[in-house]
Amino acid sequence: MRRWGVGVGWDGAVRRSSGVPDGVVRLASQQEGLVTSRQLAACGVPRQRVADKVAQGTLVRVSRGVFDVELVPVVDRTPHWARAQGWERPGAVVDHLHRRAAILALFERGSAAIAVGLAALALHEVRGLPADFDPAVTIPRRAPRTSPGRGSVRRARRSDDVVIVRGLRAAPLPCAVAQALLELASRPGRRRYAVALLDDVVSRGLIDLDGLREVRRRVWHRPGAAQAREWLDQVNPGSQSPAETWARLSCEDAGCPPDRLQLEVRNHAGILIARVDMAWLLPRGGWLFAEIDGQDVHSTPLAVVRDRTRQNLLADLGAVLRFTGRDAWSGRVADEVARRLTTAGWRPRRPTPPTLHLPH
Repeated sequence: MRRWGVGVGWDGAVRRSSGVPDGVVRLASQQEGLVTSRQLAACGVPRQRVADKVAQGTLVRVSRGVFDVELVPVVDRTPHWARAQGWERPGAVVDHLHRRAAILALFERGSAAIAVGLAALALHEVRGLPADFDPAVTIPRRAPRTSPGRGSVRRARRSDDVVIVRGLRAAPLPCAVAQALLELASRPGRRRYAVALLDDVVSRGLIDLDGLREVRRRVWHRPGAAQAREWLDQVNPGSQSPAETWARLSCEDAGCPPDRLQLEVRNHAGILIARVDMAWLLPRGGWLFAEIDGQDVHSTPLAVVRDRTRQNLLADLGAVLRFTGRDAWSGRVADEVARRLTTAGWRPRRPTPPTLHLPH
């Protein structure tokens, strides 16, 4: 079956097939493959032609007035699928699905809808969100009633806190983070997601200290505020990916918090040759290093060569453990690290330098 539409990736890559107007291609690339009937009509695709495409199986009707130009079902959009599609970052398919869910909730609720909480964070491209989040939107009380759709919806008296992201209405980042923390606090077992998204916005500079203070102010005296404040106290910008956050939290829970995150290793000339995700200084000298590998960052041939050279240099300083994101989530990182540190007689809270220099 010939596919009509585009393949949309985190890198913005779009593969176009014949018969698709340029306007539809541009919109689909910005909206995770979703377009509305009004947008199709504005791009020169009349209602009858849309109906024909749906009947032919070359366009997917997702809900009333919303269509997907990607024929592959959502459940089959995996990193393997993204790699076959030629995405530069196959692992970013998770972020694609998060944004798609948020955009779909907005389209189903009409032009007055505003993405809030986790849905807004998805539009802001924040990483570390749970895969099963409920895309919540807010609609002004005077807005027309909408038909049933996905996600939760509530009406609000005011909608002053709105920014435009990719042409869509969303809560500003500090407001969205506060809403998301309260959402997560209402469900058990969401600590890893909450701290991961907080680490992400801080480590990438999306929110500064003033922004974090604004988040604290917004959760104050709200249901779930105590849990949200506890998560805010656990923020560490040294964790620079959700997997690194999960690994750090599991090690802290196991009683072996890293002595240093993002330890810089430089040669005798002061040139940076490595930055280690987590490091522990052993009592008899030497180090234990833990690297949390992302499949996209370390998958190219050049990256493999660089990683091998880097690991050989680090091996002269101590043991190097390599883990995947799955290891970080499952707790395997903490199990292996704790076992090694116990054998070495390590104790927490040892002062360590921020930079390690290789011997001449």
